[in-house]
Amino acid sequence: MKTMTATTGIALTLIGAAPAFAVGGSFHCDRPPMMEVMEQVDGSSALQSIVNQYLVRWEARNATEQCQAYADGRPYDIGCMNGRRDWPAILASVPEDYFGRSNESLAATVREEKRKGNGLREALAYCRSVGAIK
Repeated sequence: MKTMTATTGIALTLIGAAPAFAVGGSFHCDRPPMMEVMEQVDGSSALQSIVNQYLVRWEARNATEQCQAYADGRPYDIGCMNGRRDWPAILASVPEDYFGRSNESLAATVREEKRKGNGLREALAYCRSVGAIK
């Protein structure tokens, strides 16, 4: 049941990251970003879920930066980030004491990290407001 709960949480996180189509591209990836998390992070599914939250926060900041560049008339790169994420920066942003812990010991942390949000909706709303994506 605990594995199912973690899996459900991961699925809901991925569903929340709905595709956003850009004038010159799309932030949508055919391959779910969680697959990249699983390749980068050994450990419990709870840890992977937490790292996914930090990944989405990184993507939200990146999307905002790219849409700001679009709005300013500067070069921008609106596209799938699979294979192009700054994994050292993403992993460095995750508190060190989360690594190596069990699903049970991270359960409350997963809930807290999700409660904090990831900024993706706000980033996509900004991108829509400047016309960078539809």
